[in-house]
Amino acid sequence: MVNRKKNMSKGIRKTSRHEFFKNFPKDLLTEVLARVASASISDLFTAKLSCKEFLEAASENYIFEHITIEKLPVIPWTTSHGASSFLARCKENGNPEALFRQGMVEFFSSNRPESGFQHLKNAARKGHVEAIYTCGVILVCHGGQFKQEGIELLSSLKNYKSRHCSIKECRDKIKEILQSMWIDRREAGIGPQEPKSHGRTCNCSKFNKRGWIDEEEYTTCDYCVWDHEATLFCKILRARGFGIS
Repeated sequence: MVNRKKNMSKGIRKTSRHEFFKNFPKDLLTEVLARVASASISDLFTAKLSCKEFLEAASENYIFEHITIEKLPVIPWTTSHGASSFLARCKENGNPEALFRQGMVEFFSSNRPESGFQHLKNAARKGHVEAIYTCGVILVCHGGQFKQEGIELLSSLKNYKSRHCSIKECRDKIKEILQSMWIDRREAGIGPQEPKSHGRTCNCSKFNKRGWIDEEEYTTCDYCVWDHEATLFCKILRARGFGIS
């Protein structure tokens, strides 16, 4: 008799939970799952198993746009069909991290710089910090009419400090990715010359720091700071040393 009551109680709880989520608008469930997915892929899969409504909502394209793939390897040694399909769907739906990774591989390793840079730009437009940094450095390296655009992109990174993301963290993540791939030296060879005075009213002539710049050392002259940053980045690519510190 006691066991029957316990089983009935479990059935009531299960039915109540199912009915509770069944009455929620699908858009709201999708938004909730997208927030879960952006923090933890394992929590998303747990939620999918909890009820039919979450399972259905988890198949929406919006989920794949926002799901985190940070813990997945950028260059996996082996990839199952399921994993490949999952990552492809993330890219198709504009997942910023997936776009960034594809851009890095195509630009620096696969000799598809135009396509790679477009992926990086798309990720940067979505606020992906490492993509913003990489696009900015590439534009500064190419110089000419692109240089000012690159300086402005890199300067915009100051707006992301509230997200606890530093320039050093950008460098470290990019270094880790580059270390995991073969580098096409045709792209690694690009880069500006040593920073020279650009004719502006600033302390450029006194800007002679050799190593990476700490954020507290940034001067008011963004042009000098980011020109220096891009030069060091390209030297590391050319040397294939990746000794970013």
